[in-house]
Amino acid sequence: MVENIKKITASVLILAVLFFSVLAVLSIWDIIQVEQVFRKSLLTLVVIFCSSVVILFVFSNFLKSDDNRRDSSPR
Repeated sequence: MVENIKKITASVLILAVLFFSVLAVLSIWDIIQVEQVFRKSLLTLVVIFCSSVVILFVFSNFLKSDDNRRDSSPR
């Protein structure tokens, strides 16, 4: 189940980066007229990145299955 959540999270992040990148390129070439959208888009990407780091930390440290914990114990 954790693998499925990681794949879904990765897909959402890829789509968010793609969307905001296209928006930024269109704004740079003056195809769309936005002033604050680019700044808000970058801040949104920062928030998404920080939240994904926290989620990854929680999954990797606290939600491991018992099999993974036994395998990672020092020998």
